[in-house]
Amino acid sequence: MSLSIRYTRGFLLDLRRRLFFIRSAHDLLEMKRDQEIKELRPAIDRLQELKGALEKNVEGIFRDLAMLQAVYGSQEILSASRLMGERIEIEVIPRSVMGVNVPTIRLVKSPDVRGRYPPHIEGLAEKARKLLGDLLRLAELEAFVELVAEDLRKTNIRVNALEKVIIPSYEAMIKRISDIVDQSALEDFIRVKLVKKALERRREAERA
Repeated sequence: MSLSIRYTRGFLLDLRRRLFFIRSAHDLLEMKRDQEIKELRPAIDRLQELKGALEKNVEGIFRDLAMLQAVYGSQEILSASRLMGERIEIEVIPRSVMGVNVPTIRLVKSPDVRGRYPPHIEGLAEKARKLLGDLLRLAELEAFVELVAEDLRKTNIRVNALEKVIIPSYEAMIKRISDIVDQSALEDFIRVKLVKKALERRREAERA
């Protein structure tokens, strides 16, 4: 905080106005921080839950794949994987959460595996296709948690800086200037009283 300090009532009023706006900004940032924490807690729980479910699904798919390879051989699995000609299409739409842009991922086009593979492979291909949607939801949720958590960290730094440095500095400066201005006003009042008394004595002396 760099200010050219003046020990005047006008400057004191200006400081008090600034402090009012700083406290208002602090209150808004605190509200934002609290809301971000509320958004993050269920998102983190959901993320852990989704990761656990995905790990089980992936393990199941790998077990099925290993079984197919053992029964039919790797070459047939490899040949079947080349049958998929369609591409996956996704759309990423940004949305704002407490001023933070987070992505919403939408699956626009997913490959259709029905009738494209031998019957003993089609079931595994369908499981892998369904897994894709879960992976996209996981990516969306991870991005949400990372972006909001980073903004929460920055917001917390600002709140702490206002609470522990800037607001106390303004309060101390206001008190110091207020004390000096009050002392100066008192001294001016005493001087005026003394001058008035001196003038009264002079007038009385002139009349005598």
